[in-house]
Amino acid sequence: MILVLGLFLLLLTASLALVDISDNFLAKRQLVEIGEVAITRAAHQLSLSRYYSGNILMDTSGSDVTQFRIPIDCSAALAGFQSEIASSSLRGNPIALTSWSCLGDEVSGTIVAQIPVLLNLPLGIGSNSTTVTSTVGATSIIGGVRG
Repeated sequence: MILVLGLFLLLLTASLALVDISDNFLAKRQLVEIGEVAITRAAHQLSLSRYYSGNILMDTSGSDVTQFRIPIDCSAALAGFQSEIASSSLRGNPIALTSWSCLGDEVSGTIVAQIPVLLNLPLGIGSNSTTVTSTVGATSIIGGVRG
């Protein structure tokens, strides 16, 4: 009987841990989706003045080296990213931007949110919230052949 009770408690603890891990994974995926929407908006903030002045970057990753990446307006990209993040929430909790990078034709940002744990353990074991972090990045669209 003691062995059965011990195994029951072990399985109960393992199932609670599995539920918590699954919930954290789902929250991370939701945060990534929110970040992908925001980073897409940021990557579409193009610097038209740099593009039309000829200050654009050549993309040599493909077989045709005549493709060019359109430069991003970093200040507009940051404003667009922050606006999208500010209008979003993860399970009713705000999302914060912790780092931002914008170099030429690439943008990336790290966002973080606090979410409540799904199952609170009795006797004050564990914490009441979990921090979820996600880093997203994008590159501007590729322009056609310049002639």
